[in-house]
Amino acid sequence: MKKLPENFILERYGLQVRLVNEDDAEFIVDLRTAPRLSRYIHETSSDIEAQKQWIRAYKKRETQGLDYYFMFSVNNLRQGVARIYDMTEDSFTQGSWIFSPDAFLGASVIGNIISSEIGFEFLDKKVLYSDARRDNNTHRYVQSFNPEVVKTDEENIYYKILPEGFNQGKEKHIERGIKVMQMALKELK
Repeated sequence: MKKLPENFILERYGLQVRLVNEDDAEFIVDLRTAPRLSRYIHETSSDIEAQKQWIRAYKKRETQGLDYYFMFSVNNLRQGVARIYDMTEDSFTQGSWIFSPDAFLGASVIGNIISSEIGFEFLDKKVLYSDARRDNNTHRYVQSFNPEVVKTDEENIYYKILPEGFNQGKEKHIERGIKVMQMALKELK
């Protein structure tokens, strides 16, 4: 199974991407415990030391190529995180996708696309699995990738996305995301 190097970095579509480290613990806890942001994710402790311990355990999975947790930034300003995990020879699951309310408009969607591209392009996976809470408004976004609904339960809808559907759907999101991020960056100058 292909693995990412421990010093993995990437710059794509205006976002810098690197692997999460312990210095990110406070930022991650702030994101995952914010009431508005945390309503569609698993509950997280507000204990920063517990998050650092989780990151140390994650780093072991990372070296084995089982799990990758990405930090997305613009001009060294952290925007958000996403994770790919449950990797098999042919597939991966994407989740833990959460971006700051202060993130540049478009950064969240671009981050989601980049983490999917890493799974498909860098790790040569053929299937992306994803799920979303039923009351989350991301379903229309996911539908743009021509997914197959694998199963549903009371809380979630589970999707299977193939590279062809992903590649067809991503272009309009990339174009829009780059455009709005560039406009926001111009306003900062």
